[in-house]
Amino acid sequence: MEVILYLLIALVVGVVIGAAIIMLATKLVGGFTPSFGSCVLAALAAWIGSGIANYVLAMVLGAGGLTSLICLVVVFLLYAFLINALVKPPGGGQMGFGKAALVTLVVIIIYIVIGVLLFFTVGAALMGLMGGMH
Repeated sequence: MEVILYLLIALVVGVVIGAAIIMLATKLVGGFTPSFGSCVLAALAAWIGSGIANYVLAMVLGAGGLTSLICLVVVFLLYAFLINALVKPPGGGQMGFGKAALVTLVVIIIYIVIGVLLFFTVGAALMGLMGGMH
């Protein structure tokens, strides 16, 4: 029972962080701040959609480097499509697929920076716990 609770908390925290990153990227690229609700919906839809796309493509194409590259392109296009469809400018309408693709690119760059920072932070903490390398 505790595992389900922890997974649910991790999902909520992940979606909230993803929505905040989408809001930041949209502010940087699009010049407007979308509503938090639309960003939460976009982050959740992108998470579910990319998981399904990765699973299906891995089943159809098998494991390998080419499959990973195809999955990366498909997930990028899916993410840009969902941001374009769900994240609306204040005046209504859509921001356009090109601008949504730029927002997606900024989101990916932010994810990479956060991942590298976490890698070094957690890695340094683990090395400290293990007593360092001898």
